[in-house]
Amino acid sequence: MLKSKNILAIGAHADDVEIGCGGTVALHVKRGDNVIILVMAEPFFTNYDGKVLRPREIGDSEEKNAAEVLGAKLINLGFKDNRVMYSVETIEAINRIIDEYKIDTVYTHWHHESNQDHSRTSHATISAARYTPNIFMYEPMFPNGKTYESFRSQVYVNITSTFNIKMKSLECHKSQLDKFGSGFLEAIEARARYRGYEIGSKYAESFELIRSVEDL
Repeated sequence: MLKSKNILAIGAHADDVEIGCGGTVALHVKRGDNVIILVMAEPFFTNYDGKVLRPREIGDSEEKNAAEVLGAKLINLGFKDNRVMYSVETIEAINRIIDEYKIDTVYTHWHHESNQDHSRTSHATISAARYTPNIFMYEPMFPNGKTYESFRSQVYVNITSTFNIKMKSLECHKSQLDKFGSGFLEAIEARARYRGYEIGSKYAESFELIRSVEDL
């Protein structure tokens, strides 16, 4: 059994962590690790034409409830949606959390995502976590992975024992399920099944590796 770790799972928006690595987060909690979900942007937003897509009270409730299902501590940095920048301010905000909670393992977005908040969060995380031993990028969900690069599944985690927890955390984001339709959860399950099939388990999540340090 590995010693307990201090885990930081970073998402640009409420629900990003649940989609990309919710099963892995739940495994860390189950193992006794200290887990923080760090959300960069406020959990409410409007469209370019001013139409409210997720009201403040709903967004606050959804991200809080999802983190509770996973068993993780939630921190929201309060940046504006679509305006999470790769900047000194963003890097230092992440760096402060890493230092304060003595983080040794970070999960973040894939750096080639088409969503600007996602890709800039990834780059800011990599800069902020320059002294952190372990950094993994989780797999993007369509359409954010459709770019000029292809995600490379290099590290797999068997999430069969926590898959139901992952899905329950996603069900907390009802506004997003209404937005994307019933096929959204079906697609997430299909991907988890596919990644599981690749390693001989029922469900899995995969990651692209930035850095991993192990004591052999």
